[in-house]
Amino acid sequence: MAVSQSVVGRNNAEKPHGLVGMLKNPYVFMTCAFASIGCIMYGYDQGVMSPVLVMENFQNHFPGLMGSTIQGWLVSALELGAWAGALFNGYLADRISRKYSMMVAVIIFTLGSGLQAGAQTPAYFFAGRIVGGIGIGMFSHVIPLYQAEIAPPELRGSLVSLQQLSITIGTAIAFWLDYGMQYVGGTTCNPEGIENPYTESGSYNYEQNHGHTCLGQKTIAWRFPLALQILFAWILFFGMFFFPFSPRWLMSKHREEEATAALSKLRRLSPDDPLLKAEILEIKAAVMFDEESDKEAIEKGGRLAPWKALFAPNMFKRLVLGCGTMICQQFTGINAVLYYAPQIFSSFGFSSSKQTLLATGVTGILQIIFTLPAVLFLDKFGRKTFLIVGAIGMFCCHIVVATVEGIYEDNWAKNEGLDKPQGWVAIAFIWLFAVNFAYSWGPVAWVLAQEIFPNSARSRGVSIVASTNWMFNFVIGLTTKDMLNSMKYGTYIFFAIFSALGGIFIWWFAPETKDKTLEELDIYFGGGKDSIAEADRLRMQRINERLGLAGVETVEDLVSEKEKAHDELREI
Repeated sequence: MAVSQSVVGRNNAEKPHGLVGMLKNPYVFMTCAFASIGCIMYGYDQGVMSPVLVMENFQNHFPGLMGSTIQGWLVSALELGAWAGALFNGYLADRISRKYSMMVAVIIFTLGSGLQAGAQTPAYFFAGRIVGGIGIGMFSHVIPLYQAEIAPPELRGSLVSLQQLSITIGTAIAFWLDYGMQYVGGTTCNPEGIENPYTESGSYNYEQNHGHTCLGQKTIAWRFPLALQILFAWILFFGMFFFPFSPRWLMSKHREEEATAALSKLRRLSPDDPLLKAEILEIKAAVMFDEESDKEAIEKGGRLAPWKALFAPNMFKRLVLGCGTMICQQFTGINAVLYYAPQIFSSFGFSSSKQTLLATGVTGILQIIFTLPAVLFLDKFGRKTFLIVGAIGMFCCHIVVATVEGIYEDNWAKNEGLDKPQGWVAIAFIWLFAVNFAYSWGPVAWVLAQEIFPNSARSRGVSIVASTNWMFNFVIGLTTKDMLNSMKYGTYIFFAIFSALGGIFIWWFAPETKDKTLEELDIYFGGGKDSIAEADRLRMQRINERLGLAGVETVEDLVSEKEKAHDELREI
């Protein structure tokens, strides 16, 4: 394993990881956990729509939204907005801070959720999905960014993984709330004046029944779940007043005293503690390095040079790694399952909406449980191990589901209750697929995205990576239902291939990043001190010498150097 080049990274590498480490750092743990409330909304919004789409009252209100293509657009509208939100927030989080950009996201998200909950026409519903998606995209960019920047290196993986844990909690809340709310007034619409509200195949005849008031299931069955997420948003909004700014953002704004105070509070160390001083100096060195590099780039290439710098050879490798990881994450098929779980489970020979919704709810619970290994052990076993093992597991699950469906789909399509045990096998392996995603590609892809960019480019780089995630999330949401209808079991083979390719990509291309500080990763991803550009190496060496970090191997060395310099000044 590579040895950390940072004095803070080396000092902290032997400190407790996982749960014990978080309990020993309660303030930073609680700060990261509270920020994750924004990710509860992210997961909630992803999970709330699929059960709503099968509610008869909703179908009665919006018959024009029931076709497979239009439903694909309806689900994907959120991702399209999120793509724009994640991209825009790269600028906003640098400009007004990580903390305040979260609060702006709450306001935008509230507007979008209100439009969805109160929609009377499909146009309002689409508008709400897009506007709400902008807020979700902003959350997906800034929350893991904030968590990564306030976390100590030995806990960064665990603390950023809280984001994915919160996403799964939000998804599960949405599923189970939808399941309970479907009983408000009854599980069927019972349209007034209609003798037989169903088609010959047994599905709800929404085209015939539209315009007839539901005497059974109430409108609140789907409006309340869509509105409830606003509560989480405003808890986050008011809570953020009491939490610190990112020390790295403060340092980038030359607010060194505030940065020291914020880091002191987060680490529960005195501002005079040698380890705290070392971390502040490393953050300052990285900021100075990036500022000098950016200034030189702007003088040569103009105002857009810092964005263009993301495509320079040393940075482009990071961008390819981040974007490639997110593309592979989306093409594992996880959001196909989350968005269309009831329809997927019904295709396995289960016509009861109660059974399919229960199976969907179990998926959410399993994801919560099996995200915990990443939170507890990611900083112990490393990013690559989790990603590669998860990719192998997802590949196997998809192959089993494709095989079972390929053999029994004709009997399931007859809706005669045939081959139910085989249907449960398919459901079990969908659950197992969700488990493999939950501990690996769900949290770890986002952790890796925060670790691969230098301080000055982190917000811009992560915004491109996050927007890539949402763009391919959009593609999956738009195409999955048509894929399931046309390719059937071939859909799972498609996702299996991409799961395998994702594992190969990480094995071949990604370095291990655990126990590295964010600052030293700027050098680490360049291939080491001896192989990065000579000008950059000399610049960092000059900065380290200026700050007293040159040649420092331990915190004690830093203290000795400081005391020596102080004694020399006193003698002079």
